[in-house]
This record gives sequence, structure tokens and C-alpha cells, in this order.
Amino acid sequence: MPRHDDTAQQITEIIRTINKTCIEGKGFDTLAPLFHDDVVVVPPGFTTHIKGRDTCLKSYEDGFSQTTFEKLEASEERVDVYDSTAVASYKYDCIWEFKGKRFEEDGYEILVCVKEDRDWKIVWRTLIPGQRQIEPCPVQEAKAGVEAPQDIKQTCRNLLAAMPVCYLTTMDADGFPHTTAMLNLRCAKEFPSLVGLHEDSEEEFLLYLTTSLQSGKMARMQANPKVSAYFCDPDQIVGLMLGGEIEIVTDQALKNRVWQDGWTMYYPNGPEGDEYGVVRLAPAIIKGWCRNQPFVLKP
Repeated sequence: MPRHDDTAQQITEIIRTINKTCIEGKGFDTLAPLFHDDVVVVPPGFTTHIKGRDTCLKSYEDGFSQTTFEKLEASEERVDVYDSTAVASYKYDCIWEFKGKRFEEDGYEILVCVKEDRDWKIVWRTLIPGQRQIEPCPVQEAKAGVEAPQDIKQTCRNLLAAMPVCYLTTMDADGFPHTTAMLNLRCAKEFPSLVGLHEDSEEEFLLYLTTSLQSGKMARMQANPKVSAYFCDPDQIVGLMLGGEIEIVTDQALKNRVWQDGWTMYYPNGPEGDEYGVVRLAPAIIKGWCRNQPFVLKP
């Protein structure tokens, strides 16, 4: 029977070989003997599974052949052996560039290996991201607008305050969705006078939007008030969806409060005209994607 130390060394060498290939960005076909035919790779967040050795290797090649690593370090390596099964883990710390964007991340990789004849093969793998997550390249920091701090709620608030546009989805009478780009009135840079309007509300993710009272969008919301509004920052890979039943604002004082200079180009008759409409969404659903995994927040 092989010693535990020998097995641990074999599996550690498998991990180091894979990481070396990822750094070099080529030769992924040579990794085939290290994976079980039925290997399963689970991306962070556990929202999907990549099954099969060929599919797994293709996903490695597609991702890492376009990646340039500044750093990929492994520490806290551990291998626990149970007869013909072993569980390996280590802490990773890496900085890399992908399609012109710089990223930084730490966390743990976990692998399950099984023994076939004399060889150990990976049969299951996942990553558990740590606290230091995707960050923008320094030259892009000025335009990125959103950082991903430890608190998910703060990340969402930052996203709402930074993005100039959101995407509103309404439903027509046949049940088909219609998605429209809308001005994000929570964007602090574009609408500084409305920051207080949202901050004074007891609803943390309250959203006001404007649209023509004669628009097809307004007609759809009147017929079916169930909508969703989506915000995203592709540079940070952060997305937020607010869903619920929208309310058409009839309070003229509030409509006047929302009104902005220059909006007569959209609503020629001003804040009291029959074109100008304001809607309010107090979301019942708050969910999205951040730090390589999905999240759900309570309203």
C-alpha cells in the first residue's frame, strides 16, 4: 500500500502541473491524463456544472489561453486520503489580465481525486473565492465607478449610484418581455439633485424612473405593473436586478421634485404637462451577481 506522503506528493504535483499550464496558456491537451473521463467542474457560485474531460479541458483552454498571469501562488496545501479517494485543497493568490482588464483574487481550490490503477485523477473541482475580489486595472479606475467591497449591500448601493443607465423590462398582453434602456435617476454624477430624494426614503433600493405617459411602456405597466430593472457594471462583473410592482406617481409635488432642467426636450409641456410621467419601484425582489457568485437580498 502506498504511503500517504507519496500520494499527497503525487496529487500536489498534478495541481502544480495544471497551474503551470494555465500560466503558460498552452498545452492543455497534455493535461488529459490528469482528469477522470467523467470529471465535474463546478464554477464559483454552484450555478452550473461542466461535465466530462473534453469539456473541462476546453473550458481551461478557452479561458487561460487568453489570460496573462502576473502572479499565481499556492499555499496551505493539504491532501487527505481515504483509500482510493483523496481530497486536496490549497489557497490561491493571483493577479491576471484578461482582454485588457486587470483582475485580482484569492480563495481556495478544492479537488476530489480517485485512483485508477496506479494513477490519481481529478474527478471533481471547484473554487471558493476569498475576500479580495475582482478589481479594475489602475488606468480604468476613473471610469469603472464601482468597487466590490466586502458588504454586498454596499456594492449594490455603489452600483446604483454609479451607473448612468438601467434596463427596465415590462410585459405585454401576450406575455412577451420588452426591455428598454432608461436614465438611472439614482446616478449621483448625472442627477446630484436627486441623491437626497432616494436617501430620505425608508426603502433602501427605491427607484424612480421617468417616461412618457403616452408611451407603449407606460401602457404595459398600467396593464401589468410587474416589472424588473437591471443594473450592471461589466468592468466589475457586478449585476443587480430589482423586481416588483411599479407604481405610477400622481403626486405633482413629487413629480416636480424629480423634474430636471433640460427635460423639455423629452416633455415639451414641462413637469405639469400631459406627457411627463414618473414611476416608482419599491422592489420585492433584490438579486444579482457579484464576486463570481449569485446573491439575494431581503427588501
